[in-house]
Amino acid sequence: MGSQDQPNLLLMKTTNPNQARLRFIQNLAESELFQQYQKAFHTLTALPLTLEMQPDGMAIQEAVTRSGVAGVVETLVPVRVGKTAVAAMRTGGVRLMPATPEAFAPVAKALLDADHSAAEIRGARVHFHEVPVMQPERYEAAIAILKSFAIQLGDNANRMLFANATHEPETVRNAKLFIMAHLTEAMSLECVAKNVSVSPFHFCKLFKRATGLTFTDFVNRARVEKAKRMLMRPGARITEVAYDVGFQSLSHFNRSFRRVASESPSEFRQRMKSAGNRLVAA
Repeated sequence: MGSQDQPNLLLMKTTNPNQARLRFIQNLAESELFQQYQKAFHTLTALPLTLEMQPDGMAIQEAVTRSGVAGVVETLVPVRVGKTAVAAMRTGGVRLMPATPEAFAPVAKALLDADHSAAEIRGARVHFHEVPVMQPERYEAAIAILKSFAIQLGDNANRMLFANATHEPETVRNAKLFIMAHLTEAMSLECVAKNVSVSPFHFCKLFKRATGLTFTDFVNRARVEKAKRMLMRPGARITEVAYDVGFQSLSHFNRSFRRVASESPSEFRQRMKSAGNRLVAA
């Protein structure tokens, strides 16, 4: 079954996942950018593509390709927001060389040791030899494309959080619109709740359940994303940007920026400048 026939499933690797991070990645998986790329990637390579939450303390930092006992390879490519790997894209499920007749032997032994029946082992043999084969250089090219997309997805991750998602209640969608329209102004939870005609208590619970973020976290992230765009302008001063996007102090801006982007405003600006220079040089 191709990835376009499947829902965007998050393959959870922890028994008690961080709910805010889970919702963040779910929004990312449901984004138009990821879904369009998932479909295009499968059409081009015939490979599946899923977005996964990584377990705390075990997040991969570089692309990793693993080969199972049957010679089937899978690759995980990290998706970073700033410097932090928050998710991974998984693809693979192919062999990089045809299976030899004797290659099934260790699989058959493992199945026998696990008390599987002869009929089950015969079925496994058929499935074993039906695994598609991809030339190594073609697979490497697919992974190179995926690495490039991981950079784009990570750079746009926080921005996608502010777009309306299909699973969100109308109250949350309206609240997002109001927040984004008044981002540079002093804003309270009570003010936004009143605008969408719900009590502050109900709004707080509803908003957190839908977005995975508290109202304050959402507003701070939205302001940081706007600051990122402003910091791309060579003449913009960090202090001015901080106040222009709605922060009341430079220290609050710096703390929020680092918490969201895993780097300081000046580090972000330097990284973007270096990336631009590399593109020009290329």
